[in-house]
Amino acid sequence: MSDTSRDKLHNPDWFRNLLAFFLISAFVGVLPLLIYKTIPSDNKEVIVYIIGQLSGMATTALAFYFTQKAGQDALDSKRAEATGKMADTIATATAAALAPPPSPAPDDGGERPAGEEPKPST
Repeated sequence: MSDTSRDKLHNPDWFRNLLAFFLISAFVGVLPLLIYKTIPSDNKEVIVYIIGQLSGMATTALAFYFTQKAGQDALDSKRAEATGKMADTIATATAAALAPPPSPAPDDGGERPAGEEPKPST
């Protein structure tokens, strides 16, 4: 079995695409038969029912692809926004971690009384 065949078996999109193609082709293929063939009156109700089911399935397949594309675009924009925020946060944290520590306040060199600690700078 080739690598591309294995990829197809593990990827459910190929079957979904094939099924949608089949449903839409079946619906479009049946329409000319209804126009050019006479439906026997005994089978009319069954044929109308089958065509209704087939048109519903074809419409559902089309709706899936259009709504999936719109939903995917919205999801992609949210992911891009979240990734941008995450990158900014990481850059800020990295800059803060790599920044040199603050240098101590310079000593004024003056004399202090014995036992007195230098005043902390604020």
